[in-house]
Amino acid sequence: MTHEAVPRDTRPLQGGQVLVLFVGGLFLLLAIAALVVDLGFAFMLRRQEQNAVDPGAIAAARYIRATGNTADMRRAACGYARENGFFDLATSDDGCTPANDSFGAVLTVNYPPGPSAGSFAGRQGFVEVAITRVHQTFFARLLPMASISVTSSAVAAFSNGDSNTASMIALDPITCASGKVSGGGEVEITPVYGVTGGYIHVNSECGDNPPSAQAEDNVCTAGSGGFKIDGGGTVTSPGTFVHGTCQATVGTLVGPLDERAVQIGDPLGELAPPRISDHPPGQCGPTGVVLSPTGPNSDGCRFNTAGVIQLEPGVYYGGWDIRNNVTLELASGVYIMAGGGIKLNAGGSITSVTAGGSGPAPVLIFNTDNPAASCPSGTAGCQGAIDLTAQSTLKLRAIDYGPYKGILLWQDGAGSDPDATVTLGGQTELDIAGTIYAPKALVKLDGGSDLDGVASVQIISWQWEIVGQGSIDIPYDPNELYRFDQKGLVR
Repeated sequence: MTHEAVPRDTRPLQGGQVLVLFVGGLFLLLAIAALVVDLGFAFMLRRQEQNAVDPGAIAAARYIRATGNTADMRRAACGYARENGFFDLATSDDGCTPANDSFGAVLTVNYPPGPSAGSFAGRQGFVEVAITRVHQTFFARLLPMASISVTSSAVAAFSNGDSNTASMIALDPITCASGKVSGGGEVEITPVYGVTGGYIHVNSECGDNPPSAQAEDNVCTAGSGGFKIDGGGTVTSPGTFVHGTCQATVGTLVGPLDERAVQIGDPLGELAPPRISDHPPGQCGPTGVVLSPTGPNSDGCRFNTAGVIQLEPGVYYGGWDIRNNVTLELASGVYIMAGGGIKLNAGGSITSVTAGGSGPAPVLIFNTDNPAASCPSGTAGCQGAIDLTAQSTLKLRAIDYGPYKGILLWQDGAGSDPDATVTLGGQTELDIAGTIYAPKALVKLDGGSDLDGVASVQIISWQWEIVGQGSIDIPYDPNELYRFDQKGLVR
């Protein structure tokens, strides 16, 4: 009897593949459930937190002027947190602690705001309120993700026409000597009567050790530092704040020194710049050419013939080149350098004059790109340096009306060459006042060899340097500077 062989099923076994597909599909379903359910809960929690911190920050900001007391600010913020369902176990507005919240929420009130507040970090006149709560996940813990920490924050202001209290701010957080005084001259920053401010603030962490490891001895040393005094000069300030250390190789600092100070944000970082479209084309003098974005008249004004040339506000495509004993008289208003920058050569001078012929009149000089140029290309249409250095006069006052009231000179931080140097000084007469804003550039104030100048300025820049062997008086007068008028939520 013969037996026929039973045919074998040669098809591949598929059971393992089905199992893999099933597990993969199950994992995908869990991921979708986690995305929908757990992230949905996290978004809901964030909205609830935001509903608490927004009014909490506004309420806390009211105490900036009233008492300046962080405890009062915290109580105000706590009240709104409790109204929105947080700290349900607290019996008063002093009880917003993790122990009094069923989910361990944390209320944080920072005055001034902390590093997470961006451009508002470390700034007086602003307060930051934050709530953090941990959401225990449902499906995401199987992935595994047992919890999601959710934080919401708000920054509010109560700065009713105040100016920033610092006269000299170096925003660069790393570079050594980002704030520097050299040349052997004397620099004296003095607030006007009845005013508090005129401080030096340097963000640089530079020092012999990281800021967290440095001894806060409040004495300038010979080692490296974020703020440097060199050349035997003397700096007098009502207060100097350095995130790193102060270096005085050959020089003297007079006044209180606070090392390891908080790094502050850009005080003008939220301010929108002037729009070119809002201003007419500039003209190179009463009989000069009218400039245009393109074509032969886009290369700027070159002033060669000695004498006085009167200019009106407008957009100067290609900038200014001032030489050969030319004096520019600027009428009051906004002057936009759309490419090319400013070169003040030889015996050239600039003064701003009122309609009656006496000066100086208020102006704003804004330095940026020509929007019609292809930058960066090195052409006249691209942002250039501002060099107001010559052996003659520089007399300017900041604009005294409109949204930029108090700003004298603004180097556009969003231009094609935002770190192009801004130089003022070396003149036989230096008389300037206003806020000089160059968030990505070095600002150099040069007092020359024997100049005794007055610069009622506030410099807010990436780096700054004061040089010269003369003496420069820097009175701190908020009436001459940009002033903040902000109340309520700002972030």
